[in-house]
Amino acid sequence: MAVALSIAMLGGCATVSEVPTSSSGVDEAIVKLGKPSSDTDLLHFMEKGELLRRKGNEEEARETLLKADAVVRLWEDHARNPVGRVAETAGSLFLNDQVRTYEGRDYEKVLLSNRLTASHLAMGEWDKARTEVKKMHEREAIIAEFRAKDLEKAKAEAAEKGVKATSFREIDGYPVETLDHPEVNALKNSYESAYSNYIAGFVYEALGEGGLAAAGYRKAIEMRPGEPLLAAALDGLDARISRGGVKAGMVDTLFMVEAGTAPQLQSVQLPLLLPIPSSTTGINIIATPISWPTVGPVRPTESPRFVNVNDTQNINLALLTNLDIMIRKSIADEMPGIIARSSIRAITRGAAQQAIDDNSGQFGAFGSIISLVSKGAALALEQADIRSWRNVPGEYSVGRAALPVGKHKISITDSVGNLHTQEVDLKGRYAVVLLNVNRNEIRLASNGYGDNASIAEVKPQPVIAPEPLKGKKSKKVAKKSAQK
Repeated sequence: MAVALSIAMLGGCATVSEVPTSSSGVDEAIVKLGKPSSDTDLLHFMEKGELLRRKGNEEEARETLLKADAVVRLWEDHARNPVGRVAETAGSLFLNDQVRTYEGRDYEKVLLSNRLTASHLAMGEWDKARTEVKKMHEREAIIAEFRAKDLEKAKAEAAEKGVKATSFREIDGYPVETLDHPEVNALKNSYESAYSNYIAGFVYEALGEGGLAAAGYRKAIEMRPGEPLLAAALDGLDARISRGGVKAGMVDTLFMVEAGTAPQLQSVQLPLLLPIPSSTTGINIIATPISWPTVGPVRPTESPRFVNVNDTQNINLALLTNLDIMIRKSIADEMPGIIARSSIRAITRGAAQQAIDDNSGQFGAFGSIISLVSKGAALALEQADIRSWRNVPGEYSVGRAALPVGKHKISITDSVGNLHTQEVDLKGRYAVVLLNVNRNEIRLASNGYGDNASIAEVKPQPVIAPEPLKGKKSKKVAKKSAQK
């Protein structure tokens, strides 16, 4: 019976396929990504949506990310009323966490709302951006309640099985320093970010909702105390709201700058002392190998420090959110649940293995073979869930300045020293300029809200900075972008 169980479990082993990234070309990555496995393939929709954004196809990217958002909304329904997850829970208890439907890590669920907010702004749809911001705050509340209940449940299950460990700090050999880091410990949770809250404040302010704008700015300040840019947004808010923005002829311009890449999770197999029942010797405390999710050392940031306007003005950028830090907090927060599921799974397998070992002697050499095969199957099944949103940018900065209405040359230098330059046309009282900087491309979108609002979008450019567009050619490109 135990042998059959081990073989059946080995046959059901799930693996994580490598997520194609845009490093070898966006089109190639999209082709490799293929089709979604189902209408609830969250990871597929998130990855494809981000790849489409890098390609410059903002509208199709938004539609794809909305499909991902629909999946997260299903998760929200389950989080409020967790029914119907028995089969998946059983699978994760007997196989590994990868058999669980990928519902996204906490920070990814909120980041998805942030990405949709940016898409709405890039297309000049400020009302939709407001709706997304409101939904984001509601999502954060659902996550907070779910995570509290999940932690309580995990600890109760672990105690019931006699599992002593409840933290990554209690796993012998685990790279504790990768999670027990000052920046990680400074985060209240893994899903709220200063960047998202600041963007929320800016959207509410542009729409004339001072109270909600102030709440967003205050939350951002709470998460990044001492940041001058955040304090300035709150200090002058009442005056800007009363006159409908900055002074006449000027555009309150927010630079949303994305850089770097999200870190890749890794799996490491380390032993945990667990109580394994035996029919002959009772309870044995055995060091059982279990696979755990980890991430490499904290990486240096790649975000630029300023944006240059018209070769004359440097606008300082404040790095508000770093996914490298958030994903570490996410793993730390998830660890009690991971330890509980992995321990229960290991105890179940260990009991089956112990039964095989207890009876293998009567089968002689064949019994020894059976024991070895069973142990090999258990090791093959033991895999940590290292799925994550890979193609999303890793760092998020903002800069803000009052700029005159009209055309401006925007320049920014990436992490390897390449200069990127484009021209944007600012109109309206409030505008957002989106910059996506990495090693070989930059994407800008400019849109305004208020009087004479308009939108102009520039497609991704090569690494060599192009000459500023002039004359009729510039007008033709602007007209073509506006028509899109």
